[in-house]
Amino acid sequence: MINKKFKFLDADTSVSELVKESAVNFMYGFIANTITVFIILKYDVAVLINFLIYYMFVSIVINRDKYETRVGKYMIFPAAAALGAFVGYKLAFFLSLK
Repeated sequence: MINKKFKFLDADTSVSELVKESAVNFMYGFIANTITVFIILKYDVAVLINFLIYYMFVSIVINRDKYETRVGKYMIFPAAAALGAFVGYKLAFFLSLK
């Protein structure tokens, strides 16, 4: 059932594909925004670690198949990445409190 293809707006997809791509996009946004917080707070080790992880995710995002549907371009990528960015921003500040 998880791998069974179904039609969602203009895309033929599966639940597992939606979840996987949303998770990658969430992590991409999450890591990108935690970098900003750690730069502002001057936590150099955290910045370095985040840069290493971020560029690993950039490699995944750049080297995957291009989204060809409106669902991927305008819903899956921006929604998951924006949610990840917001959670990353909030969590980074929370973790940095002393």
